[in-house]
Amino acid sequence: MDLQLISGKPDTIDHLVFTTTFTHNNVFYKAALAETISWDGQLTGTYDVLLQSGKGTKRLTLVKEGAHWRAGEEIEQIGIIQQDVVDLLGEAISKVRR
Repeated sequence: MDLQLISGKPDTIDHLVFTTTFTHNNVFYKAALAETISWDGQLTGTYDVLLQSGKGTKRLTLVKEGAHWRAGEEIEQIGIIQQDVVDLLGEAISKVRR
């Protein structure tokens, strides 16, 4: 799994934004993940994800519940994301947070 952290200006605090690529069950994925920020600038504890593969593109939210991640239930989520893929994205978030 490749990771690329995206940073902004040197004099500002950046919220976590990164891209990653990985293969799962012979499907190559590209993902852009961003820490979700409310309209008043507060962190929500979730991550917005744009996930692309040869099967199409999905937009979803990752929600952490205890030690596990799950996909959100927002209207924009098309189809059902495999929990294995959600787990891989959660692992990537943990690696980058360290």
